[in-house]
Amino acid sequence: MLTALFQAIPTYAGAALILKIAHSTALRPGIIGFVATATLIHVLMTSAAGPRYPRLLKQAYAADFYDATLSFTDKVLRWRTQPDGSLQLLSSTVMLALLSIAALAVN
Repeated sequence: MLTALFQAIPTYAGAALILKIAHSTALRPGIIGFVATATLIHVLMTSAAGPRYPRLLKQAYAADFYDATLSFTDKVLRWRTQPDGSLQLLSSTVMLALLSIAALAVN
C-alpha cells in the first residue's frame, strides 16, 4: 500500500498529466483506469522483484514498507528520513505541482 501511495501513484499521475497537457489520445479509456492499472502493475512487480534484486531496484523498492514489525508511522518515518526517500517525495511534489499548473493553464 505504501509503495502505491508514495511511489507509484505520483509517478503515473504525473505521466497522465503530461499526456493530458499534450492532448494525447492514449488516455482515451480514462485517466483513472490508466493510473490504477499502472499502479497495480508497479506494486506487484516491485514487491515480487524487489527482495530478489535489491541492488537493481534500490530506488523502486523500499524494504521498510514490507517490514511487518514496524507500524505505519514508523515505516513512513524511516522512508522519509532516508536521502532517497526524501528526494523522491520532494521531486514528486514539485513535479505534480508544476504539471497541475500547466494543465490548468492549457485548458
